[in-house]
Amino acid sequence: MKFLLKKSKRFSEILQRSGISNEEFVHNIKLSSELAIKTVNCVRKELGKSFQVPAEKLYPDDKFLDIISLSCWEWDMIELVLALEATLKIDIDEEQVPNWTSKSITLGQWIVEFLCRNFPEYNNLKNREV
Repeated sequence: MKFLLKKSKRFSEILQRSGISNEEFVHNIKLSSELAIKTVNCVRKELGKSFQVPAEKLYPDDKFLDIISLSCWEWDMIELVLALEATLKIDIDEEQVPNWTSKSITLGQWIVEFLCRNFPEYNNLKNREV
């Protein structure tokens, strides 16, 4: 019961906060390219649809595990990977998907790491704080 209360409290907190645009999200993770905006849009849209929260209410500092714990049904990362492949028109294999099960990884950090693993022009971001 304690888990359910915590989950519904987190869901309610997300719903009550103001939304931010994809451009603000990208700015907050210190990126600025069209590719970063497309990636952020795709990730937020897919997670929002999967976990029934407005995409614009998903923030860069949200813990990835907190987001995926919002739903009662089982979620599979493959759904997000397939959406990213279709949006970015790339093939993504297992090694190109950052670890999303770490307790500390935020949505913003995951996106930066994803870009580093899939696009050589982002490799200079690898050890940067988000």
